[in-house]
Amino acid sequence: MIRKLMQSYYAKISLACICIVSIVTGVFSCLCYGLISRQNVSEHLNNYNILANNQSAALSSRLASFSDFFYPVFNDPEAYDALCELYLSPNGSLPNETTDLLLDTMNALCASDPYCCGMLLLTRTGRLYQYDTKYVSLIPLNFVRATFRFTPYQIQIITDSQISELSSDLELPASHVYGLSGTLFRYKGNELENLGYMIALYSTEEFGNILVSSGLEDTAEYTITDSAFSVIYSSEGNYDSGNIESLLSQPVRDTVNNARLISAAGNDYYISSLYQNNYDYYTTYVLPAENIPASAAQTLLLLFSLLLPLGCILLYSTVFRSSGRKVRNILNSMEIVGRNNLSYRMAIPKGNDEFASITHSFNHMCDELQKNVENVYLFEISQRKSELYAMQTSINPHFLYNALEQIRVQTLNGDGNKAAHMLLLLSKMYRYQTRRNLFISIAEECAQTENLINLYSCRISDCEYEIHADAGAKKYGIPKNILQPLVENSFVHGFTPEQENAFITITAAFPEGAEKIRFTIEDNGRSVTEEDLELLREKLRQPVMNRDEENGFALSNVNNRLKLVFGEGACLELSVGEGGSGFRVTFSIPPILPEDLAASYSGTASGAEMSSGVHA
Repeated sequence: MIRKLMQSYYAKISLACICIVSIVTGVFSCLCYGLISRQNVSEHLNNYNILANNQSAALSSRLASFSDFFYPVFNDPEAYDALCELYLSPNGSLPNETTDLLLDTMNALCASDPYCCGMLLLTRTGRLYQYDTKYVSLIPLNFVRATFRFTPYQIQIITDSQISELSSDLELPASHVYGLSGTLFRYKGNELENLGYMIALYSTEEFGNILVSSGLEDTAEYTITDSAFSVIYSSEGNYDSGNIESLLSQPVRDTVNNARLISAAGNDYYISSLYQNNYDYYTTYVLPAENIPASAAQTLLLLFSLLLPLGCILLYSTVFRSSGRKVRNILNSMEIVGRNNLSYRMAIPKGNDEFASITHSFNHMCDELQKNVENVYLFEISQRKSELYAMQTSINPHFLYNALEQIRVQTLNGDGNKAAHMLLLLSKMYRYQTRRNLFISIAEECAQTENLINLYSCRISDCEYEIHADAGAKKYGIPKNILQPLVENSFVHGFTPEQENAFITITAAFPEGAEKIRFTIEDNGRSVTEEDLELLREKLRQPVMNRDEENGFALSNVNNRLKLVFGEGACLELSVGEGGSGFRVTFSIPPILPEDLAASYSGTASGAEMSSGVHA
């Protein structure tokens, strides 16, 4: 292929230009992609930095206003005195009035902040009380000397795990909380006396709500830790203090927008830690690098770097390919077929280009056109034969003799009404056979079939039948004389004059979920063996012109006409009847109105038009 494309001087020059353009485009795309990718990461990380600042600002604001949180206590002498009395009491026993005042005060404090979910009161002597907002009660707890060291006259942050260490009896008011600790004191002369510590418990839900409002909650892990990396809040519920510390200790591969690119456990992460100097805590986020999506500019650049060389190659191939000769060949072929030479076929070219596809499509069109014309021809011949066959079976001398003999017997017996009814059925059959239309409605075909059944019933005294056609299916068309040969087959080959409880059913319905009308003709006559069924199926697969006209012609005639009109999917299906006895014939046809079928096979339509109209 390359040798053919480089046969001329200009072809070599063009190919060299394409190679140079492709190399320059590749180098330029790599450089630009790196710059755009870095800018995209920086812009993306900026959203996470803003979120980290918002969470840090929320905690800093709470710490800054913590003194104001207890202002109602210190501003109310009675509440302050009651609180001091609790801290100074040797056993925590207080009058009811003092206890009620304390509960009201702490209830008002907790109600002033939606995220405050309780309080802990720790006296200097080691007594610990928990105020429960749910039950509005003050519960004494067994205080355990914890590892956390309280610093007097300083606001301190206490983590979830550190709070749990204060007492084994402590029940956290929320799934995860943190505490802010302040010192309760009183003036004793000119000096301050430390009475103990007041710890306000806050739910970490506040930080989760900030994260949810940003829309970034599913992409990165946010944590707030103290200076010792004890976890105050974790968006993933990971309160292992060693995790963040280990990630921060990893070697830094790159830094983008104050975020460090590190590798851990085979994955790349961007990690950024914001330190709050005033209150000595960190706000950190860890973002997997794979969670940063490529920007539209990166995608466009990749497409450009791929499409530009491909476009040059395509143009180069198009210019130097000898497409003119193939186009002229197609035009000449169309002209030959236009002169009614339907047997002409184009030679299949080598390769798999668009001209090969056109050639295959052209030959396929000619095949379909020729087949449709032949199908119409065969259909017309088969239709005439089926009409002759239907008339022959209807006026078969033996059948006609039996019918007239039954009418004579009914007349001699004085049953004129029955004789007249039989004559009416016979006249309807003759009038029906003289109609020249090829297609009728399913309702008409069922009515004529019922006439045939009633006439044949004279031979069998105990014969019943059931014809059921869906209301929605009756209006659609079917070739004339389709059901009658199938019913006659049951009377001729299935029932005997001595048959008792002879029964034949005919149904035409839309199965559930199907788009085609399914016909079933079943009798309870003589059963057929599997060998007989296979023999009949083999005859149905043979061409109708090559089949023995005296053996199975009725089934093969119907089968051939159904396939010619509706396609291969409409062929007859033969089987043993329900319960292992009798004979069943089924087939399915698409719902097409009789007038549409007639228009498809009108004398003014071409062969291709007739085929396309019926098989639509």
